[in-house]
Amino acid sequence: MDRTERLTFRLPSIRLGFDSVKTRINQKWSSEKIRKLQEALLAWYRRHKRVLPWRSDPTPYRVWIAEIMLQQTRVRTALPYYDRFLRRFPDVEALAAASEEDVLEFWAGLGYYHRVRNLWNAARKIVGEFGGKFPETFEGVLQLPGIGRYTAGAIASIAFNRPEPVVDGNVRRTISRLHGIAHAPERFFWQQAKSWMAMDRPSDFNQAMMELGALVCVPSRPLCGTCPVRSLCRSGRQSWAQPSHKSTGRAQETVEMVMLLLECKGKIVLARQQAVDYIPGAWGLPVRILRTARQRSAAAQSLAREILGSSPELHACDDVRHAITYRRILAHVYRAAVEPSQPRLAGDGRFVWFPRARVNRLLTSSLFRKGLAASVR
Repeated sequence: MDRTERLTFRLPSIRLGFDSVKTRINQKWSSEKIRKLQEALLAWYRRHKRVLPWRSDPTPYRVWIAEIMLQQTRVRTALPYYDRFLRRFPDVEALAAASEEDVLEFWAGLGYYHRVRNLWNAARKIVGEFGGKFPETFEGVLQLPGIGRYTAGAIASIAFNRPEPVVDGNVRRTISRLHGIAHAPERFFWQQAKSWMAMDRPSDFNQAMMELGALVCVPSRPLCGTCPVRSLCRSGRQSWAQPSHKSTGRAQETVEMVMLLLECKGKIVLARQQAVDYIPGAWGLPVRILRTARQRSAAAQSLAREILGSSPELHACDDVRHAITYRRILAHVYRAAVEPSQPRLAGDGRFVWFPRARVNRLLTSSLFRKGLAASVR
């Protein structure tokens, strides 16, 4: 179920003309060839599939949570988050009843926070409109917030054993190599996934296709010698299935900021999140984005004056480094002990004193938790 980029394949020994590629795309596999693919792939999957928690108990809720987490995250990275999330929200009713703040806290670290907000909204829709019963059809699942064609097909096939095709990066790459083509229209991959489906075992077949791409037909240096369907694979036989990594993803952006920890008699100032909408949670430590690193001391003093109406003595703490999706963040942390005579905060309620005991609960993002830890070292 690992997600991968779309890939471009190098053809070192042969050149395929347009007519040849078009012919291969339009050429359908025989029923005998499809049967061999199904038998070989399912036998391999039975012996080599990874033990994953949503496979041992493939309820629609558990499969759904896994698929949303795995949209931009590798399996081994997602597993501890998945276990922690399921312990806190074991079913759709528990997720729907939780606050957005609570849900974000247990998602923190995975990034792509719009996904978990859609997850939470979908859970509330399932409970409020469907009486807590997860939709069982592809069309029904597709109506939920944050669900697209792939995720709806994965839930319908894995949880309900319905013959719905799925095409993720692993499946797309495997189909390309089996046909010996570098590019094809998106509809081609969905047509192939549907026509190859083992109708009596759609759950296993779809997972087997994804597993083959994750473990054997990998982006770089595919393990063709151990592939169960190599005899059917045009690329494997011709030994030209080496991909070049042509990324179409967004370039990483570096963000530099100052972060304040203002403390008075066991209370800490938190700010309602506004300026940095890519950091999750309703509350965070006060921050200000920097244009240049030379501004950091002046920016920290300016931010402190904005909050307190005066300039406290600031002490530099360890810097904090953090990554969120395509951003790399460098935060310069400053700490100040505020005099009890100056606890009143300026502004319109954007800044609030909270007891330190509550702060960890309110800080959803691990970026702010790192900042809090840096301030006490």
